[in-house]
Amino acid sequence: MNYNLEIQKILLKVEQMEKFSDKVVALKEAIQLADQHNDIDWGFDLRLDLIRKERNTSKCEESFPAFAWILNASDTNADYFDESDFLWEYKWMFCSAYRNASISTEQIMQIGEDLKSRLVKNGYSLRAYYNVMTGYYLHLRDYAKAQEYIDLADGEVIDDMTNCPACELDTKVEVLMDTGRVEESLVKAKDLISKKLTCYSMPFQTFCHFAYKLNKIGDERAELYFDKALEEYYAHDSYDSSVGYSMSQLICYMYEKKHPDTWEFFSRVCEWQIGAEDIHVYNFSKYMASMLKDGGTQALTLSSQLPYYRSDGTYDLFDLYTHFKQIAYNYADQFDQRNDLKGVYRKEVDEILQ
Repeated sequence: MNYNLEIQKILLKVEQMEKFSDKVVALKEAIQLADQHNDIDWGFDLRLDLIRKERNTSKCEESFPAFAWILNASDTNADYFDESDFLWEYKWMFCSAYRNASISTEQIMQIGEDLKSRLVKNGYSLRAYYNVMTGYYLHLRDYAKAQEYIDLADGEVIDDMTNCPACELDTKVEVLMDTGRVEESLVKAKDLISKKLTCYSMPFQTFCHFAYKLNKIGDERAELYFDKALEEYYAHDSYDSSVGYSMSQLICYMYEKKHPDTWEFFSRVCEWQIGAEDIHVYNFSKYMASMLKDGGTQALTLSSQLPYYRSDGTYDLFDLYTHFKQIAYNYADQFDQRNDLKGVYRKEVDEILQ
């Protein structure tokens, strides 16, 4: 059979598949076929498809080698590929780089500078670059520097590489909330709260953040935003593991309020940690340790791939607390060391476990 037809047949099968892991296997089979026939067009398109599939998850295992191939193919074959086809994915790769503790700060900054130069070369404003740099400095917990980049982004033209308006606004809102400016944050969020601005994950993530943060300071409005978050969740029951951070905050709120669906949500998000990026595992472990420290037992249906899986389905919650606490501190130390933060992440875990 002609290899083009074989690839097309594989792609048709991919569209029918439900499991992400099955899609990865099939796409890698198609990529192998393309490479065997030195077909750089198929190689480019298939790898871009693979990256886009993984982008909507908590993972970034296949995307780094796939994107490295794309960059090399584009640079080796000057003017053959349109860089605009992969610059959006490049933004995600930059963010994924700093979310993984094994990638050095030097490498992260090199990726950022290369992204910046390619945006400019292709006629885009620096707004997209400032968007991702805002995220980087939030990762460093440098809110002042993050605000500088928010302001820089606001001074640039909106174009096809810019974060969507809902995501840009959510970032501003969360910075205000995380720096203690609660009322400013709630006022700023009016277009998210009213759903004038929406996207795949907004305002779900905004509502989760509000519910968690307001509850922590004893603000009764937390319940309002929890209800809004659940409404969004059930209206969009296809949320994937890319919203794991928000789900972790939601689960913490549910646990404290003894919500009947707490453990169903917990079980679902546990599975999202398999092969997840370091920052996702850190965040989930940090939040789960904070709610499990009182111990107890709980019947759970968890994936057998999880390191703490029990065949009898009965879990000692203090054992889970111990597991998640260790994971949280391990990643906290790795991020502190890589980012030269002198214990900022470790202190974050200390505070949430008090």
